[in-house]
Amino acid sequence: MLTILDNIYASKGLYQELLSPLCKKYNLTDSEVVILMFLDDKTTGDTSTDIVLNQRLKKSVVSGSIKDLLDRKLISSEYYDGNRRSLHLKLEDGAKQIVNEAKEVKDIYYQILTEGLDKQEKSNLESYMKKISKNIKSYKK
Repeated sequence: MLTILDNIYASKGLYQELLSPLCKKYNLTDSEVVILMFLDDKTTGDTSTDIVLNQRLKKSVVSGSIKDLLDRKLISSEYYDGNRRSLHLKLEDGAKQIVNEAKEVKDIYYQILTEGLDKQEKSNLESYMKKISKNIKSYKK
C-alpha cells in the first residue's frame, strides 16, 4: 500500500517530468516557472518572502531565481511607498506566454492525477487537499 509520502514524491516527479520540456524550451528551472506562476496569482503575494513561505522553496533558490528572472526581464521589482524593506515583484509581458504554457502543463497534470475519478471523488479530493494544505501552512517552525 502506498503511503502519502510515496504519492507526494511520485506526484512531484510527475509534475517535474511534465514541466521539463517547458523549462528546456525557455531555459528556465522548475523553480523559476513556479515563481512566475506564483506571481501570476494575484491572491498569493508578490515578495520573495511570500514565495519562500507559500511555495516552501529555499531562500537561496528564490533569491537566485529572482535574480535570473529580473536579468531576463521576465519580472520587474519595485519598492512601494518608500519602504525599502520589501521588494515587490511583478510579471512582465515576456513571461505571460510561459505562464500560459505552464498552466496548460498544470491542467494536464491534474487530468493525469484525477483520471478515473468521478465528479464527487474529484470534489472530495479537492476538499481533502485544501485541508492538508491548511495543515501544512499552519505548521511553521
